[in-house]
Amino acid sequence: MDNQFLMEIMDINEKLAEAQSEAAIIEFESIVRAKQEELTDNLSRAFEQDDFEKAKEILTKMRYFSNIEEKIKLKMIPL
Repeated sequence: MDNQFLMEIMDINEKLAEAQSEAAIIEFESIVRAKQEELTDNLSRAFEQDDFEKAKEILTKMRYFSNIEEKIKLKMIPL
């Protein structure tokens, strides 16, 4: 993983942890959904070009965002 990507993930995780309002959490959900859509498009292109190393890298990134999606879902559950 490149450092820029890992910094982005850390930043999103930190801000999500600090988010108090439902609106802020929904905003993160929207950001993550957009990132997942972008990565899905990139994954399709990588497979079309038989670039399996790139596909593997993209799938790893998608897993990071999937983990954030799970954190968002848990944060939305009222205690």
